[in-house]
Amino acid sequence: MSNILKKYLPKKILPRLLLIFLLPLIFTQCLLVIFFYDRHWEKIIIRFSNIASNQINLIKNEYYKNGIDKAMEIADKLNTEFSVVDKNDIKIEKNSFLKKKIETNIRNRIGGETFLIFEKNIINIFNKSNGKFILIKFPKKYLISETPIILFLWIISVSLLLSLIAFLFLRIQIRAIQRLAKSAEEFGEGKNLKKFKPEGAMEIRQAGATFMKMRRRINNYISQRTNFLTGISHDLGTILTRIKLGLELISNQKETIQIKNDIKTMEMFLKEYLDYSEKTKKKKFSKINILNLLYEVINSSKLLKKKTNIVCNPKIYFNTNKNYLYRIIFNLLENASKYGKKINIRVKKKLKSLSIDIEDDGPGIPNSEKSNIFKPFFKIDDSRNMNNEGSGLGLSIANELVKTLKGEIVLKDSKKTKGSIFSIILIET
Repeated sequence: MSNILKKYLPKKILPRLLLIFLLPLIFTQCLLVIFFYDRHWEKIIIRFSNIASNQINLIKNEYYKNGIDKAMEIADKLNTEFSVVDKNDIKIEKNSFLKKKIETNIRNRIGGETFLIFEKNIINIFNKSNGKFILIKFPKKYLISETPIILFLWIISVSLLLSLIAFLFLRIQIRAIQRLAKSAEEFGEGKNLKKFKPEGAMEIRQAGATFMKMRRRINNYISQRTNFLTGISHDLGTILTRIKLGLELISNQKETIQIKNDIKTMEMFLKEYLDYSEKTKKKKFSKINILNLLYEVINSSKLLKKKTNIVCNPKIYFNTNKNYLYRIIFNLLENASKYGKKINIRVKKKLKSLSIDIEDDGPGIPNSEKSNIFKPFFKIDDSRNMNNEGSGLGLSIANELVKTLKGEIVLKDSKKTKGSIFSIILIET
């Protein structure tokens, strides 16, 4: 039962709050209308129709005893009109529920063939007696009270006004929640937040203030981490430069080859640390040719150029950040080149979706390690060669950057080779 209710209930908070407000209001008004009609209006209608029936009987009796002139005189004193009409001049109409109730009550009281025709301000009551139809015209207010109608109109109009006021106030509260959610989403995407001011009810303001405190703490943490990594990289870079200068002054260069290789490895580590610490910086989007970008990436390295094969339509353009996408593709290709002899790149575009598959013929990744490969500083011990250089940040940087582009990297096993396929999936905005 609860699942059925959840299916039909509105999902957003504003419609739900309006439903919570309107349902009791409508239910109360319905009960009020039913109670008022049953206890008050119906009694008034019956009372009015009984009085009218007594007047009709009085005029009828006077007509049969003393003639039409006397009947008209009595009718005039009762502020009504009396006449005798031909049936052919009568046009019978269908009446509503309320009018039928009045008609039925009068018919039961005066007998004979009786029907009513309602006009704007007059009610025509026809009654057949002794083969003739008599017509008595009553003012409408004698049989129908306008007070209940006015009451119902007041109830409806006041309810609509209150509902409108409630809607406006609720929308203000919902708008405050929406702004808070939008600010949180933008902050999560690494965007520079516009000036955010907590507003709305006390609880919403409290949530906004808490979000502001949390944002400051996270920004401080990010700033500290960035400064820490940058400082370490700068300091170590200075020391490495001195070591390199010292090695160049040594006469026997053969003894320094291994040390120089170690220094190159350390410099590569430092570069990746700096890239990792600066990955949250905001970049601009532009429309780029994907094939040209891929050639730029593979031409940056002789090894990549030798190993990589590209299958891409030269007419594919995509709106994204060129530097970010370049870095993502380069990191994935660099990772693939360490463990595979051949790399295949396949590019597909459907509507606003772009897919770049990077496939290698390496040893593959065990299922137990697939959930960890995008973690910073993570390396696979068993299936991949640990002698290859790397800090374990390449895939992590690529994963963080692709999230900034509102995309994802999907890891799949290659069906053609034993290697892996890294699929970059981006949605154009």
